[in-house]
Amino acid sequence: MVEGFGGRVQYKVEDFGASPLAERFGIERYPAVFVDDALVARPEDFGGWGGPNTGKYAPWTSLESRKKFQRDLKHMLDIRLAGGTLASESAPNAAAAQKPLPLPTVQLTSLGGKTLTLQSLAGKPVLVEFWATWCPPCLSTLTWLKQVDPKTVTVVAVAVESKQDEVERLVKTMQLPGTVVMGTPEILDAFGGLPAIPTLFLADGKGTIVRAFYGAPPDLHQQIQKELAKLH
Repeated sequence: MVEGFGGRVQYKVEDFGASPLAERFGIERYPAVFVDDALVARPEDFGGWGGPNTGKYAPWTSLESRKKFQRDLKHMLDIRLAGGTLASESAPNAAAAQKPLPLPTVQLTSLGGKTLTLQSLAGKPVLVEFWATWCPPCLSTLTWLKQVDPKTVTVVAVAVESKQDEVERLVKTMQLPGTVVMGTPEILDAFGGLPAIPTLFLADGKGTIVRAFYGAPPDLHQQIQKELAKLH
């Protein structure tokens, strides 16, 4: 696990057998990489550890796969060292990282087959959550969002690293809120990649991203509620 402290990075080894953080994410095996409360990579991402060799960093023997992991980890570390707000590899300091960015112009298709763009949702705040069926903190946040008045915020839930039939089953049984879409490489690229699970972007009524949330700290829901209150 990697923890950031005021411009410094502290590396800490934690026993997953007694790790509350690993338990929250359902992680039971190595290797797994966390930056604070954000899950950057899990065992399945590397492939070859008793499962299919299809993870996002597989095959691990490939130089390009290792470079991709390095880019994702660097991205997440830059974000944390910038204060946990929006950041990019070219803007690792907090002042530059807070530059407002618009929601990307990418086409989405809901599970029901409806085509839309994030810009078409303008008029009230939009909260985009990147989540996975295997991620308990992601599902916890989506469940919590059912309490939020849909008249005050539009929720778009983008499922990643998940099979569509499993997504459809969870949407039906848990009655997940908002518009649910399957994540595609085009969607991920439009948001600059996905450095961690979960990741959420909050935009104002004009479609400008005002806050990004990476990972699942204990006060995540309170943070979201606080930011939403500023937009009303």
